[in-house]
Amino acid sequence: MVAGTSGGTAPIPIRLRGARSGSLRLALVTLAFCSVLITVMQVAVAAGTPELLMVTLLFSGVALIWATAGIIAWWRRPGNAMGALIYLGALSLFLNALGNLPDEFLQIIGAVSATLTLAVTVHLLHAFPSGRLRGRLSVATVVVGYVLSVLLQGARVVFVTVGQTQLDEIAAATQSVVGIGVMVSTAVILTRRLLRADAVHRRVLLPLFLYGILAVLAIVAAPNIGRPLGVDPLVVGIVQLGISCGIPIAFLIGVLNGGFTRTGDLEALSAWLGIGGVTRPAVGRALAGTLGDESLLIVYWSPEKAAYVDEFGADVDATRDDPDRDWVQVHVGERLVGAIVYDTRMIGDPYPVNRAAEVLAIAIDRERLTAELIASNEELSESRVRIVETADRERYRIAQDLHDGLQMQLVLLALDAQNIATRPEADPGSAAAAAELRRRIDGAAADLRRLVHNVLPAALVETGLAVATEDLVDRLSIPATLRTELGDSPLPAPITHTAYFIIAEVLTNAVKHSRAESVHVSIVQTPTELHLDVADDGVGGATTAHGSGLLGVTDRIDVLGGHFQIDSPKGAGTRVKVVLPCAS
Repeated sequence: MVAGTSGGTAPIPIRLRGARSGSLRLALVTLAFCSVLITVMQVAVAAGTPELLMVTLLFSGVALIWATAGIIAWWRRPGNAMGALIYLGALSLFLNALGNLPDEFLQIIGAVSATLTLAVTVHLLHAFPSGRLRGRLSVATVVVGYVLSVLLQGARVVFVTVGQTQLDEIAAATQSVVGIGVMVSTAVILTRRLLRADAVHRRVLLPLFLYGILAVLAIVAAPNIGRPLGVDPLVVGIVQLGISCGIPIAFLIGVLNGGFTRTGDLEALSAWLGIGGVTRPAVGRALAGTLGDESLLIVYWSPEKAAYVDEFGADVDATRDDPDRDWVQVHVGERLVGAIVYDTRMIGDPYPVNRAAEVLAIAIDRERLTAELIASNEELSESRVRIVETADRERYRIAQDLHDGLQMQLVLLALDAQNIATRPEADPGSAAAAAELRRRIDGAAADLRRLVHNVLPAALVETGLAVATEDLVDRLSIPATLRTELGDSPLPAPITHTAYFIIAEVLTNAVKHSRAESVHVSIVQTPTELHLDVADDGVGGATTAHGSGLLGVTDRIDVLGGHFQIDSPKGAGTRVKVVLPCAS
């Protein structure tokens, strides 16, 4: 199984747990423990100086907020890098806090990492929500941001250390100008993404992007605003930390409440798919939840159509002009069986999709065959319905031909015989023979009328099901009652004809075979179904196994997608219930 590059139901698990879940939990617990340990060590080093202790506590507290948000996001969405990026912001703050400790080497590390949190924030803005960077401009912008925050910031520390004040001023000016360029580029990229996003995701992305950009600008601008106003640097630092504190919380809220659900493990999905009775919709939802993309689709390749189809066999638009969606083809051996269509904004790295394609290749091939079978069944059902409709039209034509042709000829022959019998010059023997011929012709015409009525009653065509059934019940040789509740909307012709012939066949059985003394007929129409109920008090024992009457009824019901139920215990009468779809 390789992935290309370009019944009953089982409960859908809220979380799919695989072998990696335990390892992930252990890793995240370890990160949490390390974060607390780093905080304790920094506080212990600064404990001797009350002023340094307060600043360290502030930095460590904000770093712990970043770390907590990163760990939660990592746990909720282990399939992408958002959690790791947020935790990277926590590490940058821990490193920045080292500059407040009474050690020259640690202070240098803290000074070098002083602006690293800003670069991480820019990275988060570009990577949300998939955790991966998309587009060369986005990658270049983030790389330049890290260069400014690490390399150029490190160079400034070196210049200050060796007393090169002029070089430090040039580096600071460069850092400021290029930093503005980074933020402008970020704003342009994020605006374009907002314009392409759908309304649901735009409501999540807009406040997050605005807060992230304004937070970075505010953190950078705070010292430049506070210094001319004579604001205490400690207060400026507290304001910066407060603004920074909201960044991981904003991204965490976006991850948890923005429609970006928790992802699962492919191993867990593979194991769960082995459970018998899992339906295709459940598999699709499970895969979408596993990969963290609710818009994910599985489509199947139809060799006959040379096109992709959905689970119902309907054609799928395979154009790939949407820049935010990508396709991963699925093969079994060298044979194409389907594709996974996903949102690149939700899943930035195609690796898990390719991995899912490998896991699901056989299952997708099975579903492809099922989709083709469903399409074939639908075509077969439509063909059978057309056959029924054609048979009804042919029945109507035969009935008309018999009525308008043969019956009319018999009537004319009867009139001719009557004229012969009543001629004055006719001898008594010829008149008697003509009268006898007239009676025989009348009998043949009567038989023909009954045949025409059985083929297709005129009342059924002219006045509808209720009147035709009432006429049928009135002509029974046993007492019968009829209840009809038909709606205002007309019934389709195949349903009308089928219902009539079902009632006629069941009533015939009640009179001829069941030896019933009474019978009750009920016809009830709902907005979507027609319910037939025929019950008699005969000897029972009716079955569809013998004879062609009820068997033909069940075949016709099956063609129209209806349901048939017969309850006929011996000695307790027979009850037949039929439900036919009649929605327009």
